[in-house]
Amino acid sequence: MVQSASRLSQVTEGRSFNAPWRPSVVTNPWPGRRLGAFANAVDPRQTNTSDLGSILGRLWANKRKVGISTLATLLLGLTYLWLATPMYSSTASLFVDPRARKVDEAVPGGIGSDTTLLESQVAIITSDGVLKKVVKILKLGSDPEFAAESSPLKRAISGFFIRGKTETSPEERALISLRKFLKVSRAQKTYVLDITASSAVPQKAALIAQTVIDAYFSDQTRTKSDDAKRTTMLIESRLDELRKQVRDAELRADEYKKANKILTSEGDVVNEQQLTRMNAELVAARAVAAEDKARRDQIQSAIKAGAEPDVLGDAGRTGLIAKLREQYAQVARREASLSSQLQPGHPVMIDVRSQLNSVKKQIAAELHRVATAAESEFQVSANRVKELAQQIDKSKQEVSTLNTAQIRARELDQDVAASRDLLKTFLARSKETEQQESITSPDARVISPPDVPNAPSKPMPFLVLAMSLLSGLGIGAAWALRDGNSETTVKTAGHFFEQTGIPSVSVIPELRSASTSAGARDLPYGVQFSDLLSALGTRTDRDAGAYHQAILRLLSKIKSQVRAGRPNTVMFAAPRSGTGNSAAVLAVAYSAALSGERVLLVDATSINPELSSVFAANLAKSTTVILDSKEHLNRITTRDARSGLSFLPIALADLRTLRIQQRRRLVAGLNLVSQDYDWVFIDAGALLDDEAATTLLPATNQVFLVGRAGVTSRTDVDEMLEILDPARDRIAGAVLTFGPPQSRS
Repeated sequence: MVQSASRLSQVTEGRSFNAPWRPSVVTNPWPGRRLGAFANAVDPRQTNTSDLGSILGRLWANKRKVGISTLATLLLGLTYLWLATPMYSSTASLFVDPRARKVDEAVPGGIGSDTTLLESQVAIITSDGVLKKVVKILKLGSDPEFAAESSPLKRAISGFFIRGKTETSPEERALISLRKFLKVSRAQKTYVLDITASSAVPQKAALIAQTVIDAYFSDQTRTKSDDAKRTTMLIESRLDELRKQVRDAELRADEYKKANKILTSEGDVVNEQQLTRMNAELVAARAVAAEDKARRDQIQSAIKAGAEPDVLGDAGRTGLIAKLREQYAQVARREASLSSQLQPGHPVMIDVRSQLNSVKKQIAAELHRVATAAESEFQVSANRVKELAQQIDKSKQEVSTLNTAQIRARELDQDVAASRDLLKTFLARSKETEQQESITSPDARVISPPDVPNAPSKPMPFLVLAMSLLSGLGIGAAWALRDGNSETTVKTAGHFFEQTGIPSVSVIPELRSASTSAGARDLPYGVQFSDLLSALGTRTDRDAGAYHQAILRLLSKIKSQVRAGRPNTVMFAAPRSGTGNSAAVLAVAYSAALSGERVLLVDATSINPELSSVFAANLAKSTTVILDSKEHLNRITTRDARSGLSFLPIALADLRTLRIQQRRRLVAGLNLVSQDYDWVFIDAGALLDDEAATTLLPATNQVFLVGRAGVTSRTDVDEMLEILDPARDRIAGAVLTFGPPQSRS
């Protein structure tokens, strides 16, 4: 089965192999190899104690260095204390009241919560407006402590770095110095500000602090008074406009009422008052008409009844009728009295009857007159009712029309009322601001005045000496431990031999950059390895010659250890990244290719495919690597036309994700490809960071350990040897980069 893996660490069959593969470790130690840190790792519980004891031992062994550095820093501290000018500090405390206080309010309300007010007051106190007053009041411009000119050397240096800088006046220098010697800070989470002034003279420090407070209060008072004046001017200019607005509003309302005949009296519209009055009159007129009608009807009923005095009601009881009825009653009593004595035909009886008829006629005549008068009164009252009803209907129509007009009239009245209220408010505010011009007070008060200090605030001898002592001990300890730590790294070929027991140690010197040399721009692969390839081909300087000779000597050692019957496959491995492993294997492979041999360079560093990014940059990221296919591996192999060097980027398969069977197929595929080449060089990268390259150990004939002088630690070398223990018989040598050739020590 063809097994494949993508560059993005995805295997097409089976589950991913997350745990790194590591060959079994053979416990047989290398002869003569020093185990370094593992030599004392018998009891894990003693590790921390041993490390601490080692550190203390190094410090004791280098106690002279610790003592020298401590004594030197103490002398520096004493010198500073001897030369430094003592400074005295005086502190005053202010309580800043965040509550807004009115003119007529002796004690303001509750405490506010505006904490930014404190920061604003700090900025005000340290502003130029306040500090310039202090400089002017105390005449600090003529004080040598504050207005002294800088030294000529300092002025020359400042003029060199700051172009166009002009000379400053004494007042400006005093202002800069005052800002340096003045500190304003907030006391904890309170509304208290601490103002600290420093000076070489104690009395001057207290005087500066007090003057700063006075200048701050003066600035606060002046600012409030100026604000009140500006506010008064603005309000006064606004009052004339408001008065005009009130007059205009009243005129508009009055003209509108006149145009719509809206007349008011005692707060009510006249038409509405008239309508109410006429309604009352109509009710009264209707009552009078009803009474007149009843009286007329009663009189007419009496007339129809023959105007008999006995049947007359109250309607016919006038003064005359009452007399006639009384007269009729007397005559009727006389008739009744005579009728019992005289015959009906008696002349007296006839005369009495004649009197009765005469009285009746008089009563009937008076009753007709009363009826006529009652009828007249009834007609008058009825006409009055009719007339009032007509007037009321007309008045109702007028009131209805006025109600519609009154909507706009009320709006105009509201406009007048609003304008009057606004005018009243501005008048009150004008009176208040006039009072504020003369009655102003700052928003702060002194709760702790500045005192003349008795002792200098700095320098503090105890603190300076303590810091000097601690600095000396720290510098001395770092000095001692630095020398001790230098012995833990591999610095020379002798150190590499002592650590690994490998007799063959090649030293590759550091190659300095010379990218401007002839032919460097013609190199086929970018600039990442341009200096290296140029040194092996076109560069002719001494540095390139030494580097080239070291590579040729290393290549000769590799060729001298060729074993018959086995493929010429060489692996370069380092403990950590940054040792120059990729550069070393590239230099050896490139040199072998320039000599005419068929060379294949294999990049197996999955975590940092540095060579693949240069030599296989044209391959797509989605390229699939068929692990055991010689044809496909040849297809993804690139070739340098100039040197003939071939490059195989198997790092695209991400060896960390391969399973054991896939690793075996990859070894088989590499063995098939290596049959077409004289030499195969493998860049295994940093094994302590990624052991995946050990997959190719079965296909490897020689293994070279790579370390960097002064960087690679002995512990890392020991751990890498443990990883390569299964291939101990194939470790052919070691390479020390970035170091001059040295003899064994």
